[in-house]
Amino acid sequence: MTVNGQNDRTNEFLTGDALDIIRASACGEDFSLPGILILCPSFYGGGAERVACRLASFLAERNRVYLLCLRNERETYPLPGSVRLFVMPAYSGDWEEVDRLRADFIRKTEEILQIRAAVSFLFSMNRINVLSGGPAKVVCCERNDPALRDLLRMPQIGELYRKADCVVFQSAAVRDLFDETVREHAVILPNPVEVSCLRTGGTHWIVNIGRLVPQKDQETLIRAFAAFYRTHPDYRLSLYGDGELEPELRELASSLGAGDAVSFEGTVSGIHPAIADAEIFVLSSLYEGLPNALLECMMMGFPCISTRFRGADEVIRDGENGLLTEPGDPDRLAEALTRLADEPELRERLGKSAMETAEAYRAGNVLERWKDVIRSDCPEGKQEQQ
Repeated sequence: MTVNGQNDRTNEFLTGDALDIIRASACGEDFSLPGILILCPSFYGGGAERVACRLASFLAERNRVYLLCLRNERETYPLPGSVRLFVMPAYSGDWEEVDRLRADFIRKTEEILQIRAAVSFLFSMNRINVLSGGPAKVVCCERNDPALRDLLRMPQIGELYRKADCVVFQSAAVRDLFDETVREHAVILPNPVEVSCLRTGGTHWIVNIGRLVPQKDQETLIRAFAAFYRTHPDYRLSLYGDGELEPELRELASSLGAGDAVSFEGTVSGIHPAIADAEIFVLSSLYEGLPNALLECMMMGFPCISTRFRGADEVIRDGENGLLTEPGDPDRLAEALTRLADEPELRERLGKSAMETAEAYRAGNVLERWKDVIRSDCPEGKQEQQ
């Protein structure tokens, strides 16, 4: 096996160097404080990365908190200076061997830093967290709908979650995809939400926030907007996010006669003030866990349209605090856009109700519940089964 084109001895050397860095960082640490390790493939962009950083910032007030990632990409979200970030050595080889080496690295890291709980986000990190066999409590976080994202791997995912000490789900619907041996040590915790401003809604402007990838299905949104635009030419649509589908989506908007009204804004810092003047938020995804963008826009007071993915109806009550449409249906989505555009009183009512609903997801309320996940044997998950 090689690492970065070099041989096994180099692989051991890289591991040794990385562990030496971790040992050095442990010098002078106050080991009377509990140690928490948070595992994520990277801390750049994305909803899981945002939640991981918010959790790290919150726990750092009374714990030693360390982040461990696979890729040394720039950080998107702020972190307090007390939180240490480590990058795992770059192993290569067959999949199982790489995961074994990564798991061994996690175990050694837990031993050096005297970690009490290891919290992992996304499948790749959940897998090596479970495989590590280290002294820490293993907490796996499911951030999506695995039955739609990884249907063929559902048996493997179920086996993985059975071996974890605790599994954090964002909705009851996704938790209930798994058998009782998983559910009995499961906890439902939504994303912690914070917003920097409220919606002002002064312009005929529709926004979508999400990576430009097939899961987010901005193709359906653009098709719906193009049909809506023919009767509402004073509206525009902005897509916030980067992704592989941007060239195709630009071409689609142009071919449907809406190219001048559709803009691609990329990933921006300060997203809340950037969109505050918009009128409507749309989530067009084929499936989700429970997306930050939807909860944040609800908290800002947006009237929201969301597709009916698994768990969506645990947040959106159709016609009460938002509108639900079926995934991949541009006609129904165009009808929902028309309804909100033509009924200002409905927009106002849905936006106000959305703000009230989103209070349950406010960061302070959700993050407090994480203390029990870290410290306990997941009593909340057991209570939910009663």
